[in-house]
Amino acid sequence: MKITAELLEQHQACPEQVALFRKLFPRGGIVTVAKCRRVADKFKWDWAAGELLSAPALKVYREALAPALKAYDEARASALKAYAEALAPALKVYREARDIALKVYREALAPALKTYDEALASAMKVYDEALAPALKAYDEALASALKAYREAIAPALKAYDEALASALKAYDEARAVAFATAALSGESS
Repeated sequence: MKITAELLEQHQACPEQVALFRKLFPRGGIVTVAKCRRVADKFKWDWAAGELLSAPALKVYREALAPALKAYDEARASALKAYAEALAPALKVYREARDIALKVYREALAPALKTYDEALASAMKVYDEALAPALKAYDEALASALKAYREAIAPALKAYDEALASALKAYDEARAVAFATAALSGESS
């Protein structure tokens, strides 16, 4: 199967993909496994399969892709599970710190409410003055908790991103190879 920029345009490929294809393959090219592997992370293989392959070749593509998709989904699920497990202690610490901040806030607020009830005429002024330290204490406690939470989840986020990137790279390559295999099956349009 030969692909050209003109063929991509005829099938209404997005301009960015056509431009990239022209840059990498100025004269177009015959589909090979090696070429597809080399650009595995550059093109939208599912779109290409759906638009450029015949129905039988598309079936070959989907069958070839199924194990890679399963492996990607399993890697993603594993990464999400590891992320959730790593996140749990940080989330617990955050919630505990938040609860402490709320308790401090409520304790600081209590005198303000009492003063308000006792001095109805000047209630708003007294309330605002008494509430300010409570809000400040709450904001400070919450800021500290948020900082600790973000620091605690950073390794989990990094591990999740790395696991997902590796799985996505393998999936991209599998899609590229599946496309080339399907295109080389001799049943493409």
